[in-house]
Amino acid sequence: MIKLAIFDVAGTTAKDDGLVVKAFQLALGAVGVVPGSSQMQEMTNYVNETMGERKMDVFLHLLEGDKIKANLVHEKFIASYIQLVKDGELEEFDGITPFFVELRAKNIGIAITTGFPREILDVIIDALNWRRIIDISVAASEVSHGRPAPDMIFKAMQGFDLAKGINLIASEIAVIGDTRSDMESGAAAGAESVVGVASGAHTKDELIKAGATDVLAFATDLLTLINH
Repeated sequence: MIKLAIFDVAGTTAKDDGLVVKAFQLALGAVGVVPGSSQMQEMTNYVNETMGERKMDVFLHLLEGDKIKANLVHEKFIASYIQLVKDGELEEFDGITPFFVELRAKNIGIAITTGFPREILDVIIDALNWRRIIDISVAASEVSHGRPAPDMIFKAMQGFDLAKGINLIASEIAVIGDTRSDMESGAAAGAESVVGVASGAHTKDELIKAGATDVLAFATDLLTLINH
């Protein structure tokens, strides 16, 4: 029986609608990458390929390890994305809040993990009014390694264990996400259910190749798979 469902945010529980790419492109402009240029397009392609990974890791790759530039762009990305959220451009997928309430009623805990840093995650949680209905949230900035490493999953499990006074094992968690890195991270954690959703960045075939045990249309379909 699944006791904790661990969800990604953008593309899984919240509609992305290009917001991550928009904030990335605004941020890259801070180091002279010209909008509409071939360089911007190549960088955007990489951003899409690595969706779900820790944003700082992505910037370090794009800027060839230049930590000063990467930090500058990361700060600009944080500010840009937070502004987009505050402008009301981020919405949850239809039915997510009632679905979270239903999971809680069935004694299934809810954890949120993300490739975003904590500054962005807190703004998202408050903007979508999730704070009262989720149990645990973990940002990529709070672990040693971002996805596809399983660090955020393990931290979520530890936090849930402490809050509930239990000792979760991998067969009692489900990991739900829309990217290859979500699937790879769930598989690396040994999760019983590694569930891809076709509502975000990567295709069903890509998710299965990355380790998905199942692929659903939306995260809200999870109960068709677990705890029957």
